[in-house]
Amino acid sequence: MKNNIFVNTFFSIGLGFFLAQLQLLCDTKFLFEFLKSNLITLLVALIAINSATLSIVLTKIRELIDKKGTGNFSATKDQMILSIQEQIILILLAIVLFMIIDSTFIKNHQEYKILVEALLIGTFIYALRILYDTAKSVFVILDY
Repeated sequence: MKNNIFVNTFFSIGLGFFLAQLQLLCDTKFLFEFLKSNLITLLVALIAINSATLSIVLTKIRELIDKKGTGNFSATKDQMILSIQEQIILILLAIVLFMIIDSTFIKNHQEYKILVEALLIGTFIYALRILYDTAKSVFVILDY
């Protein structure tokens, strides 16, 4: 469980840094400007999608338990709660990062701007990884 969080975090930050550098290399601000305008809305939409998907999965798990008479899905429930907690943290992190990137400190120290942009891009990537993980659970349930 914890290992997965670290892997997702480092993967997301690494890919975010790569995309921030690619943006710099291509002399474009498209991705950052898109996220600046839409990231919080996207994160809220993704948590809504995740919650709806989790409710479908929980319904199917309940049907499986009722049909089989037994089943221990406590680890699954814990992972579902964790995914919602991660998404709430991502929303709060994005808010803080947007406050930081608009701060006087960053305006006076432009060398840190790329780092904050990479973290913002990484936040979006992490949210997509959570959504992907939740979508995989639907396919696992469908196999039953």
